[in-house]
Amino acid sequence: MKVLIYADEGVSSFSLQETLKTFRMRYANVETVDHKILRSSDWEKETSLLIIPGGRDIPYDRKLKGKGTAKIRKFVEEGGSFLGICAGAYFASAEVIFEKGTSLEVHEKRELSFFPGAAVGTLYPHSPFVYESEKGSHASSVIFKGETLNLYYNGGCTFRDTETYPGITVLARFHDAADQPAIIHCKIGKGNAILSGVHFEVSPKNLKKEGCEQRMIDRLKSSDTRRESLITFLMSSLNS
Repeated sequence: MKVLIYADEGVSSFSLQETLKTFRMRYANVETVDHKILRSSDWEKETSLLIIPGGRDIPYDRKLKGKGTAKIRKFVEEGGSFLGICAGAYFASAEVIFEKGTSLEVHEKRELSFFPGAAVGTLYPHSPFVYESEKGSHASSVIFKGETLNLYYNGGCTFRDTETYPGITVLARFHDAADQPAIIHCKIGKGNAILSGVHFEVSPKNLKKEGCEQRMIDRLKSSDTRRESLITFLMSSLNS
């Protein structure tokens, strides 16, 4: 069975690069797909996991809404797995509330609705988000299984009122942002969806060329073994 990674308008080249590296280390058959394939082919028959990486959520919505999102939803309901990272997590929530009150504001409904509530970001006012830049990046302090680890964050979301929705489990929280949910598991019919507001797929060793400060990279390096353990746990959760 295949792992498919979305690679179309809106996807960050860096997030795509890191997602491909992370999952090609773990799966033998990883391919990229665009909106035409997801809308029009029978990709579901040979796919176990669909991943939508970080980037910009609006192009995802505009290219996949309707037939694309209906096929993705049915794929998961019938037993498939879905992973949405950062923009992929916004896209898979019922409502996007992004940078409210700024020139970057997005406040729209979304169709997939694996999380039935609102995905809200960004989370660190002291590091204002800038598209295609590391200016707003941050080494988030995240709590996972009672331990704290540092993970790369750049524009991601939290998930509002998770406790009010059945079938939603919080897997990790932003310890340095009021313990708000950072990664959630959504049980959808026979399948599973994991949505992450933080970039757990990003390896600190690849950040220097992106322009990240060494101090931030060192913080991320200190948690890299725990990051790998988190990835292993998330993959087992998707297969449960």
